[in-house]
Amino acid sequence: MTPRPHTLAVRIRDRLRLLIVEQGLRPGDKLPSENELMSLFDAGRTSIREAFKLLEQEGVIQARHGDGRYLTAQPSLDRPLTRLEGVTEMLASRGFTADDTVLDVASAEPDRHQREVLRLAPGETIVRLERLRRHRDDALLYSIDLFPRRLVPLPMDEVDWSGSLFQLLTEHGHTIAYAVTQVRAVTLDAAQAERVGGTEAGGAWLLLIQTHHDSAGRPLLFSQDYHRGTDFSFHLVRRRD
Repeated sequence: MTPRPHTLAVRIRDRLRLLIVEQGLRPGDKLPSENELMSLFDAGRTSIREAFKLLEQEGVIQARHGDGRYLTAQPSLDRPLTRLEGVTEMLASRGFTADDTVLDVASAEPDRHQREVLRLAPGETIVRLERLRRHRDDALLYSIDLFPRRLVPLPMDEVDWSGSLFQLLTEHGHTIAYAVTQVRAVTLDAAQAERVGGTEAGGAWLLLIQTHHDSAGRPLLFSQDYHRGTDFSFHLVRRRD
């Protein structure tokens, strides 16, 4: 059995990941030295080296003999799939200062599937919000959110659609408690790729299809979040009954 890494080393590894993001390091950039990190993290040399080793095993950094460690890839966003959090919250928790671009927002007539998922009454309309999140010009996440128009009754042009949608709904008395989620590996179609922009749209994306409910089980939000596969991973614990 492979020994588990020391807890302190794991914590330092996570802090190093955050430091990489905060300092805006790019692949090929040099990381701070062991001595600098010992002072910064108030940790011993052994723990710092163990944390470096973990990042090397994950392919995030590379050691160059006599010349320190260098970033080989941007650290991915690895999240527990069982934890429900908004995209804004998720990116902020890992130190990503993402630029949120609202591609489109409009009041719309729902189709049959959307009406059923959101349990809409006859004649009810929805808000369709399409956004793109970027970090340092790199597309991270493309999302489409749908929710009943009545949940946010303000005029459309008076709402800041670039912020946290979870927070916006909560401010209007609708708090999301849980979500039913499907996860798929997909590629973007031509129209979606054009929305995301250029070659960034290529490769695999992780699509989370979610219906968000309040504590009483009422559906509040239907979302489709496309996470770029090179930057996101999700984990969960599976048990045998």
